[in-house]
Amino acid sequence: MTPKVFNLKETKYDIDDLVDKVTSARPDYSGVISQVKEIVEDVRRRGDAAVLEYVSKLDNVELSIDDIRVSREELREAYLKLDRRVRKSLENLAENIRIHSRKLLRRLKLSYSYKGVQVNLSPVAIESVGCYIPGGAAAYPTTALMTVIPAKTAGVERIVAASPLYEKTKSTPVLAALHIAGVHEVYRIGGPHAVAALAYGTGLIKPVKKIIGPGGAYVTAAKLLVSNQVAVDMPAGPTELVVMCDETADARDVVLELCAQAEHSRDTMVGVVTTSPELAESILEGMKVEAVKKQRSDMIRYSWEMNGFVIVCSNMNDAAEIVNKIAPEHVAVFTKRPNKVASLVKNAGLISVGYYSSPVLCDYIVGVNHVLPTGGAAKIRGGLSILDYVHLKQEVKISKGASKALSKKAYPLALAEELTAHAEALERLR
Repeated sequence: MTPKVFNLKETKYDIDDLVDKVTSARPDYSGVISQVKEIVEDVRRRGDAAVLEYVSKLDNVELSIDDIRVSREELREAYLKLDRRVRKSLENLAENIRIHSRKLLRRLKLSYSYKGVQVNLSPVAIESVGCYIPGGAAAYPTTALMTVIPAKTAGVERIVAASPLYEKTKSTPVLAALHIAGVHEVYRIGGPHAVAALAYGTGLIKPVKKIIGPGGAYVTAAKLLVSNQVAVDMPAGPTELVVMCDETADARDVVLELCAQAEHSRDTMVGVVTTSPELAESILEGMKVEAVKKQRSDMIRYSWEMNGFVIVCSNMNDAAEIVNKIAPEHVAVFTKRPNKVASLVKNAGLISVGYYSSPVLCDYIVGVNHVLPTGGAAKIRGGLSILDYVHLKQEVKISKGASKALSKKAYPLALAEELTAHAEALERLR
């Protein structure tokens, strides 16, 4: 099989219909909501007993209540056992995340005045946060850092992590990363039962105020279901990458980036939007050759053949229109004028601008967050950041003279809304 291919230079397509075709593989959570709802409600009712049953039933792991919480000694032991090169790279990433988070946090403090009114804005950390770290096909120590470190930088008092840390080999890097990040509590559970435990609490696990982190369809559905109880960050489901490229791009560079993201899971969506039919052909041929060489070739080939696409456009304005409607998690811009093309993209979780700005660097070391909106959610929000761990406190102080002047202007509005008690309260200031 081959991915979906559309040449807009040869055939006219309705853009909305085209976008529907290329995003048809995005998860439809309605298919799993009813099943996940049963799990969530069961954990809400029965707490730890239900959690242990689902760990056994869904994860095929037998745990006792004493096995669920990970001790500080276990975190430290994993850190010391980890390969030194990996440990150093995680520490480098951790520092870059801290730098990025601190710089943004400082920008959130603002004071200004106008017409006798003084306004102060300052960030206040959320009281407690639950960080979900997925498992499954791979271990994600970088996600542990990406979710926990901004919470630590923001000053969150209680930071909890949940992850299916069942296999010792896969668990070691994640546990080491959690040690580096300075997490307060770690629980060895995953899936929708972990999300429910964080939201409602169990005998062992106290509930949190907000749940953050990526996951598959079941985890994302669980987050949606508990969002009336706790705050959640965003739909952060299967990986998405769209490469925007022109005739100056190297086909192999594009192919390598596509393979890198496609190896995440079978439901990854990767695509190309280009102005060059020749480049499109080279990429299609290159994927046939390169995908089979990779360690996860089956996963890459499945993602590319079932969820992938190549679109040939007349110009980059048309390409940007398509990308904005797709609103993918990642956009990579490999063109002659990458800054100009990037400026046309409004809806994307993260835009990697230029040949040297590989999305993989952003995944692993740059420090900007790799927990990004998927499923089109980039139309309404950006990636995870320190903003997700704080709320803005607003203070307003009004001078005596300004209070008198403003009350005269506010009085007719109170009467117009027939809120006479408001009007009477204003009279004391006039």
